[in-house]
Amino acid sequence: MGKARDKRVPPRRRPATQQDVDRAKKDATDFAIGYVWAVMFTVMRDKFGWGPVRLMRLWQEVIAMSDSIGEGYVKLEDLAQALDDEAGIVLQDFRFSTKKR
Repeated sequence: MGKARDKRVPPRRRPATQQDVDRAKKDATDFAIGYVWAVMFTVMRDKFGWGPVRLMRLWQEVIAMSDSIGEGYVKLEDLAQALDDEAGIVLQDFRFSTKKR
């Protein structure tokens, strides 16, 4: 009589669990955020002449604002509305556009 077949599913054929999906979402989000920061900092440095001190101040202010959002002191929707009202920058579905004034 032959050996009983191994009942484990090979990793390539294993169905994705919710944990796998959550990890993939987090990895994609982390990559996208890093990508945007790299692009933004490079543009600020190369095109607008920002130096390390100014870039670090920007980074610190963004972290502080993010903390305020996370703690519920500020709503993202309110920030987006203020940008629309004050600068004509419309944030919709994470896309930027400007209103004609």
